[in-house]
Amino acid sequence: MINIVFDVSGCTRPNPPATSLLQAMRDTAALLGCTVLGELPVAFQPHGATCVIVLAESHLTVSTWPEHHMAYIDVFTCRADVEPATAIKPILAVLGASNAGVARQRIHRLRPARLSQPVGLTVSTGP
Repeated sequence: MINIVFDVSGCTRPNPPATSLLQAMRDTAALLGCTVLGELPVAFQPHGATCVIVLAESHLTVSTWPEHHMAYIDVFTCRADVEPATAIKPILAVLGASNAGVARQRIHRLRPARLSQPVGLTVSTGP
């Protein structure tokens, strides 16, 4: 599983229309090799948005904070044909952000195969 969150600062276009942001997110999903199943754009007043794309492989979200010239991107997927930091370039372009303003954090997730044994349960095979 791949779960990377990106904190994007220094956005020169921190309040793009939700339609533009969604298109950039679709482009990112395509670069990742993922299949888009659904979309939910939510615009806030007086500004800002959170857009969610549900993928067959999990999800992609972007939340903008125009008053701080920031955005937050969450990529969670079981596949990536390219490095997620490369795949988010269409989103960065819509936000007017450069790679210099991007901090990323990889979140290690438990793989489903490891779930065959409940977490925290110790199995004893001897007397």
